[in-house]
Amino acid sequence: MRRRRWFARQRGFSLVEVMVGVTMLTIALLGLAAAAAVGLKQNGRAREDTQYFGDVQYKVDSLIGRGFGAITAKTDTLADGRIIQWAPGSAAAAPETVKVYVTRHGYQNRFATVKDTIILFLSKTTPGP
Repeated sequence: MRRRRWFARQRGFSLVEVMVGVTMLTIALLGLAAAAAVGLKQNGRAREDTQYFGDVQYKVDSLIGRGFGAITAKTDTLADGRIIQWAPGSAAAAPETVKVYVTRHGYQNRFATVKDTIILFLSKTTPGP
């Protein structure tokens, strides 16, 4: 009088269960691929920004090294093709202002050119007592 039911003997997964599992795995892998693509894009942007700030810092340091009253207006092209300009104010007024203009690619539109402005204030050095 032992009667086993049919569903008690069933082993494994049904086709519907396998399809649901494969679909969920596919969606998860697509999400990971999208996250990796965004991460690579942000990594490239961070590398460009680091290079940009390094180039600007190098040029600003060289301008500060020239000192008060020794800076003349000029345009320079950096190694990567970025254009940097500077225009000093009057050396008669202390502190002397130097405006540095640097072009770079925009954040929203990579094909647009944006001009950043950096203002330096240089003062005369006074001899000690």
